[in-house]
Amino acid sequence: MSKTSTIPGLAYLPARENPLKTAAGFLEARRKVDGAEGLWRIGNKLYDLETFVKSHPGGSEWIRLTKGTDITELFESHHITDKAERLLPKFYAREAATPRSVPLTFLPDGFYRTFKRRAVEALKNVDFHKPSTTTNLIMDFLTTATFALSLTAALVHSYLITVLANVFLTWTTVATHNYFHMRDNFRMYYFDLSMVSSKNWRITHVMSHHMYTNTMWDYEMYVVEPFLQWMPRKDKSYLAGMISKIISPIVWILLFVTEGLKRYYLVYKEYGVFEFRDFVPLLLPISMCFMAPKILIALKLWLIMLLISSALFGLIAFNAAHHHPDIFHDGDIYRNDMDWGLLEMDAVRDREVIDDSLILALTNFGSHSLHHLLPIVDRHYLELCVPAFLQTCEEFHVSSDKWSQWELLKGQFRQLTRTDVKKNQR
Repeated sequence: MSKTSTIPGLAYLPARENPLKTAAGFLEARRKVDGAEGLWRIGNKLYDLETFVKSHPGGSEWIRLTKGTDITELFESHHITDKAERLLPKFYAREAATPRSVPLTFLPDGFYRTFKRRAVEALKNVDFHKPSTTTNLIMDFLTTATFALSLTAALVHSYLITVLANVFLTWTTVATHNYFHMRDNFRMYYFDLSMVSSKNWRITHVMSHHMYTNTMWDYEMYVVEPFLQWMPRKDKSYLAGMISKIISPIVWILLFVTEGLKRYYLVYKEYGVFEFRDFVPLLLPISMCFMAPKILIALKLWLIMLLISSALFGLIAFNAAHHHPDIFHDGDIYRNDMDWGLLEMDAVRDREVIDDSLILALTNFGSHSLHHLLPIVDRHYLELCVPAFLQTCEEFHVSSDKWSQWELLKGQFRQLTRTDVKKNQR
């Protein structure tokens, strides 16, 4: 396992060496390498946000979880306007003593800030800090349908209805991803029905994957190692790549169960307290037990749901946007421009058809480039930013081409065996 990133200046993250590869482990590693000195680091300045925890418009969880880390990328990407930036001087503590462990930049005339200014203008007539009513209705329908189908399947002991429940549980889990990046809200807890923790995913998905996509810091890359190896390495054997292809479906099937076990391990070992969200995974099996003629029938159907939904979720998630031989992965030759937005663009591809429908986008991780650049903006509003996005891509000579889902599906499996290093800037 290489300890050197091909992104010049990106520090090694020891979390990759932890056999359990937990969310808490990612944060612990960040506190070791970020030079935040127990405070919150933004750029080369340290801030004391302790008194701001309860006042943070996005919710206290974001502030509590990130204490002692460098939040530069999170701060820039999750504050679209300059309001938060104007508040920062009130909490200034001192200059950081060490250089940043991340080399990525947010220059005023760079790709990301140029696009963000235009996006703010495009969104000026909507309240983009909240999800739209349409999105909320879709989300609530998917969750309600999941419960209705699950309880019906338990009542009549129907495997056919269980299959339908599988699909809706998968869609609910994927669509809830829309709510992770936003201010604290009850709909993000729908995700916990899958057994995977919404709290842990705020760490591993939002703070890791979204901020450092396809790099050595991307939890969603290293959590499946050594079983799935997407990073191109010359010492990666052909046999190892073929084994990765074969066992991929097994990894998908076990995803929910594995992450579910990790969540309760963390509650016991790291967090030390059960939260409301930790009881949410029990709602489905308990409800099904009340409806089924026998408890064992309910538990059997619930386990089937969990495993099949996990497989479907893995199929969608791992083939949605990030893995293909022509997409940047750490190990490839990196571009000279260190703008954060360009890293996101290099590591993402959008899909034809999927992005043309709000329901398809919600349930299949659609509008992926825009979502990575504007993670707090509801998918219903992202379409307003398309002209600004295309204009900025043209100015900075960044491709905005879309690929088919089939091309990404094939490419993901090809990436597992890729050993050659590329300079594949978008």
